[in-house]
Amino acid sequence: MPNELYKTTGGNRIVPTAAGERVSETRTVKTMNRRVARRAVNLPLYSVLLILFFAVTGCTVQYARPDRPGGVYPDEGTRLLNTTWRAVEIMGRRASFYPGQKMDAHIILYSYGRVSGSTGCNNLNGSYTSHRGRLSFGSIGTTRMACSPRIMEQERRFLDALRITASYDISGRRLILFDSRGRTVMELVAAR
Repeated sequence: MPNELYKTTGGNRIVPTAAGERVSETRTVKTMNRRVARRAVNLPLYSVLLILFFAVTGCTVQYARPDRPGGVYPDEGTRLLNTTWRAVEIMGRRASFYPGQKMDAHIILYSYGRVSGSTGCNNLNGSYTSHRGRLSFGSIGTTRMACSPRIMEQERRFLDALRITASYDISGRRLILFDSRGRTVMELVAAR
């Protein structure tokens, strides 16, 4: 019977009232169901609003304008930060994907001065500084797995190129790293 009277007990159990029993706080099943449904709708709504709030306020990035012509501004193409940059040429030689290699050699630069990625064999983590077209990598650590000699040779060239990087330029979806004499040490493409 949908309109039968119910009462709540001390342990929040809902039990039917006895015939003729007077209960100080009685509700019909319909009223109780409406209240439970309202609470169920409000919880996801609050969750969505909270997520939107953090997404809008917590995910802003500030950009510095490069001081040279041809530099990329935030709305004009690929960004330096938070982009996966995959190596396509290292120290004048094409980057290859060899049998046994787990992933492409790549780096990701984060806004808080950290870099992570892979040499193609080992994972890497470290620090970097960037300001107005200048880019230099600080201490970079890697895991110490052994791979085939060709992969290890490419890893050595990849780490050497990062070590001697002094500046960069972004052209379309390409990141070009230069040494202190202005020579290209590595070319990377935006993978994501």
